[in-house]
Amino acid sequence: MNIPAKVKEAAQELIAMYGSHLKHLGKSDGADFYMFKFPDDEDTGFPVVYQFENNEVLTLTGFAGLNIARLFVK
Repeated sequence: MNIPAKVKEAAQELIAMYGSHLKHLGKSDGADFYMFKFPDDEDTGFPVVYQFENNEVLTLTGFAGLNIARLFVK
C-alpha cells in the first residue's frame, strides 16, 4: 500500500532520523491508520500513529497512539 504524501510529511522528522518505516495498520471508521516502526534496537516507549482522514493527518502519541495500535494488533 502506498503511504500518502501528507503522512510522510507528518513523519518527516522520524524518517530523517531512522529511515522510511511507515506501516499501514488498517482502516477504522473511514480513517486509515499508519504507525512508524522504529528499529528493533531503539527504546522508544509509546508508538507514533498517524490518522489519515479527509486528506488531513492527525499524529497520535502517548496512550492515544498505544490505544489505536492495539486495535490492529492481533
